[in-house]
Amino acid sequence: MTPIYRKLILILTVSFILIQGYSQNFIGQNKEDIRKNTKATYPGFVFDKEVVNGKKSFIKYVNTFEEQTLLFILDEKGFCTSTARMYNTWLLNQVVTELDSKYKKKNSTTWLEYSNGKVFEKTLKKGNWFITVITRPKK
Repeated sequence: MTPIYRKLILILTVSFILIQGYSQNFIGQNKEDIRKNTKATYPGFVFDKEVVNGKKSFIKYVNTFEEQTLLFILDEKGFCTSTARMYNTWLLNQVVTELDSKYKKKNSTTWLEYSNGKVFEKTLKKGNWFITVITRPKK
């Protein structure tokens, strides 16, 4: 396989994963439902661990091929209150393009998602080594 075809396959795979990843945010679901539905909604991600820390806990999934991490932040009853998805910085332009195409842009780092009569904020945070998209209910 030539290098150009490898790059094309990689770009198509990343695009497919990004599109799939933004189809459901899981906020309000309990951890059992999250575990059941994550594999179908986020192909390529596998369960890594669950951390319980008093009133807050999280479930962590990783995608080693794409070097991405997905966290479901849970309340003390095991319901998802927010999510955080971390990407390599080289995906910044693709992530922004995807957010722009799917959600209403509020400013350069925040988008609004309207789902089932609720409004969620998606906030993009840039770090030195990775970027994070945090999704939480709009206040």
